[in-house]
Amino acid sequence: MALPTPSVFVKRGATFSLAGFVTLPDGTWEATSELKSNNGDLIAELDVTLALQPLPDTRWGILLFKDATVTIDWPLGPLSCDIRFQYSNSVIYSPTFVVNVVKEITDSQPTLILRAG
Repeated sequence: MALPTPSVFVKRGATFSLAGFVTLPDGTWEATSELKSNNGDLIAELDVTLALQPLPDTRWGILLFKDATVTIDWPLGPLSCDIRFQYSNSVIYSPTFVVNVVKEITDSQPTLILRAG
């Protein structure tokens, strides 16, 4: 029996921000992440931030990010993603996960409301 693929949802035109923690062997790691369609077309290279946590010293905070001005052009539906970690000649991949892009409903911009106090 196959395990279900983890998934997250993002509204098209909203900031994509996904944070968490990862444990990696000792070293100075770098990470990259790509979002691809089911047929393998590159949709976006995600901005990845890794920050070593104080203790334990093999735990890293990770943030995947893309600005709303970019996600407005993402196609609706499921997209595949993983994270590639590299240190020297060592390469580790995260499990693949799905980013489900759904249609935004509200498209009006906020208005400024002044209230007398």
